[in-house]
Amino acid sequence: MISDVISTVLAAVIGNYLISCFVLGLLIAVVKVLRWKGQRTASVVSGFFVNEFIFYALGVAFAINFVMHSVFGDYAAKTIGWSQSPFQLELALASLGFAIVCFLVYSRKAQFRAKVGVVVGAAVSGLGDAAGHVYQMVVNDDYAINNTGLLLIGDIAINLIGVAFIVWHAVARRSDSVHPTDATTPRTQTDARLTATAQVTR
Repeated sequence: MISDVISTVLAAVIGNYLISCFVLGLLIAVVKVLRWKGQRTASVVSGFFVNEFIFYALGVAFAINFVMHSVFGDYAAKTIGWSQSPFQLELALASLGFAIVCFLVYSRKAQFRAKVGVVVGAAVSGLGDAAGHVYQMVVNDDYAINNTGLLLIGDIAINLIGVAFIVWHAVARRSDSVHPTDATTPRTQTDARLTATAQVTR
């Protein structure tokens, strides 16, 4: 009985890895916010959510996507309702490339503009994928489990939430002179030093 439940849960988590990675990122962001020793400003909180979204919802998910469409290409195609083709490998390599970029900009040393580019690029790809799935569903009656259902919902919802995180962080950054969750531009660093100097001389 318990083993059946565990098997069902594992199958759901693995089978819906896009959503699983997204939820994992949210949980880790919450933990990091709660463990943050400094002041929890909007810039700090939103920065954690942006960073963990990039690493888990995008980076880890794209890495898994690479494995699914390369090592398990036949299975992946079947669950989408497609036939196996050379495009599977192309999709796999594109996913791998995106995963590497996500991991590179996850660092606090990465500029916010780079993070915006990654999230927006992923959103264009994900929403485009969603449109393609809907087209296949309407035109070709493709109701395979990974052409519709949670995968389709995830393609739309996860990417829109990612864009919302970016907008939230962009707005929050305007009110803070220092952004500990991502690198600052030289101008912002100068402004921060001037602010610190002014506070010392008062």
